[in-house]
Amino acid sequence: MKKSHLLHHFLSRAADEHPDQPFLVHEEQVSCYGEVEASSNRLARRLLGEGLGVGDRVGILAQNSRFYVEAYYAVLKAGAIAVPLNTAARGPALAQVLRDCGARFLLAGRRFARECLSAISEGTELEVLALQGGSRGLARLPGEVRGLSLDEGVESESPDPVDRGSVEGDIASIVYTSGSTGTPQGVALSHGNLCSNALSIVDYLHLSSEDRVLAILPFYYVYGKSLLNTHAAVGGTVVIENRFQYPNTALDTLESERCTGLAGVPSTFSILLNRSNLTQRNLSHLRYVTQAGGGMSPQLTRRLMEALPNQQVFVMYGATEAAARLAYLAPDELPRKIGSIGKAIPGVELRVLRADGSEAADGEEGEIVARGPNIMAGYWNDPEATSEVLDEHGYHTGDLARRDEEGFLYVVGRTRDFIKAGAHRISAREIEDAILEDVEVHESAVIGVPDEMLGEKIVAYVVPRAAAAFDPAALAKSLKHRLPIYKVPAEIRVLDDLPKNESGKIMKQVLRANPPA
Repeated sequence: MKKSHLLHHFLSRAADEHPDQPFLVHEEQVSCYGEVEASSNRLARRLLGEGLGVGDRVGILAQNSRFYVEAYYAVLKAGAIAVPLNTAARGPALAQVLRDCGARFLLAGRRFARECLSAISEGTELEVLALQGGSRGLARLPGEVRGLSLDEGVESESPDPVDRGSVEGDIASIVYTSGSTGTPQGVALSHGNLCSNALSIVDYLHLSSEDRVLAILPFYYVYGKSLLNTHAAVGGTVVIENRFQYPNTALDTLESERCTGLAGVPSTFSILLNRSNLTQRNLSHLRYVTQAGGGMSPQLTRRLMEALPNQQVFVMYGATEAAARLAYLAPDELPRKIGSIGKAIPGVELRVLRADGSEAADGEEGEIVARGPNIMAGYWNDPEATSEVLDEHGYHTGDLARRDEEGFLYVVGRTRDFIKAGAHRISAREIEDAILEDVEVHESAVIGVPDEMLGEKIVAYVVPRAAAAFDPAALAKSLKHRLPIYKVPAEIRVLDDLPKNESGKIMKQVLRANPPA
């Protein structure tokens, strides 16, 4: 396979080589590579005609759909920078991101017109709001913002290729972090960053044009977008499923579309194992499963392996700043290395460093620092924050880990996710893993809460599988036998659900800011 340095060349090459190959499947609609290529070329020409310039930032606000994919590639072909927007964000939050990146254009799906108008009322630099699905809402735009209906005029544009001469080092996308630890930051990723990472993932997953991945993760999330990029790179198929709130419906799609791949975050697999009929399905077509987006407990990993004995399970690790993959644990190593994130992906170097920048010894705790062609250019408009994580050693992930004698890495926690209780520095992840060993527990999150005596006390939030049968006191007693006494939570609070973002990541800052009683 020829190396590509520009993201939209993945699509163009696949369309040239097999235009009739299905690229996207969304419910009853099948879209082939040739169709998506032509439509994205038409949209790119329409945007150029409206004044879109090279390097302009373009917000994209839409659910996973053919429209989203065509908008994404159209922006890239026009030489502009795609800014995927969180579909759960409300007007003020959208306005903050649009102002931060200085977006001139906003392309939005029909259901988001109200939020777009709300964001514009908060003050932005937008010049054009382009809506899919007619002109509803455009009449209420302020005079300085021009409304554009993407259902009008686009089909009259030429489907011929559009390429504004972007180079590998040009920024392709600004991806805003999920904000799980604070204010979202815009991660500036170049074509080279994203292409190199996609091709590395293709390599270790052994992807081909025969692969069909079920996409339940949103495309604005860098893990979700990697599904699009990697399958475009090999001419594979992306099966869009936006109904994971009904997990058995998603499994219906996985089964009926004979998907070969399934990607999820830890909560995805917790839901599938606890709240679906996963084990009753005929999944003979499913070749592999990938997990990233935060550490998955050893107990949940074992249960997933047991539920899918004939599938390859890839445990992966990364960061938005790394476009997004840094390490993976090969399926044949998983049984003896449960809890590990594996080793660096092809083309990436990972080291465990002490605070002084020296290499930590095997078994010694240090910070994971990464080097490679996938590492971001920096945080958009924030050189100070960039300098805090990028230096002569590479990208400082903020994750603390140890390396075993075989070179496998084990994350022990985030530098920001340790609890300082008395004289002890305690990993929240260690306690969460211990709680999740209880068969009655569905999910858990552990935080430190201010305490006059200790500085912080440990509070565990637990979502049981069956609330009526769950006994917090029994869990506390069990933890006292499995953890040092200073690591046992001072309180166990039972919730119906944990706060999560649209990607399924637990939002601990919500618990810290507004701790449920």
